[in-house]
Amino acid sequence: LFVGFYKYGDSLLGVMANPFYLDIGFTKAQIGIVSKTYGVVMTLAGTALGGVLVARKGILKTLLLGGVLQAASNLTYSLLAWSAPVQPPIPMAPVQPSLGMFALTIAAENLSGGLASAAFVAYLSSLCNLAFTATQYALLSSLAAFVGKVLASGGGWLADHVSWTWYFALTTLAAVPGLALLIWMIRRYPPQVKPEEGVE
Repeated sequence: LFVGFYKYGDSLLGVMANPFYLDIGFTKAQIGIVSKTYGVVMTLAGTALGGVLVARKGILKTLLLGGVLQAASNLTYSLLAWSAPVQPPIPMAPVQPSLGMFALTIAAENLSGGLASAAFVAYLSSLCNLAFTATQYALLSSLAAFVGKVLASGGGWLADHVSWTWYFALTTLAAVPGLALLIWMIRRYPPQVKPEEGVE
C-alpha cells in the first residue's frame, strides 16, 4: 500500500502539468526551458540532497521529509494558477503569466521530488533480497508506477470539473494516504539500534 500510494499526489499533478502550463499562457519554448531544462537541474540537486539526508538521517525520516515537502510544493501550483492572468479568447494574443513564479514553482516541485525520489529508491532497495535484487526491485518500482498511473488516470476528468487552483490543492490531499501509512510504519517499525551504539 505504501509503495503504491507514496507518489500518488505527484502522479496526479504530473498528468495535468503540461496542459496547465499551456492553458495559463506559457509558450512551448518557455515550458521547455523552465520545466524541462531548469527543472532537470533542480531535480538533480534534490536527488543529491536526498542522498545526503538518507545517509545522515535514515531512509524513513528522509521519506517523511520528502513526502511532506513534495505535497506542500503542489500548493505552489495552486498559487501559480491563482496568480495567472485570465487568457483572452482566441485569436487574441495570450497574456503572459509570470516566468519568475513559474521558475519558483518548478524549483519547489523538482527539488522536493528529487529528494523524495532518492529516499524512495533507497527504501525500495532496502526491501530487496540480495540474491534477487534486480527482479524484486523491478517488481516494486513497477508496482509504484502502475498504481500511480491508474489512480492518476482520472486527473483529466477532475481538472474539467474544478479550477486549476483547486485541482492542485486536491493533489496535495492525495499525498495524505501515503504519508499516513509512512507515519504508521515509522511508529510500528522503528529503526534498530546496533549494540555498539550504546544499547545492550
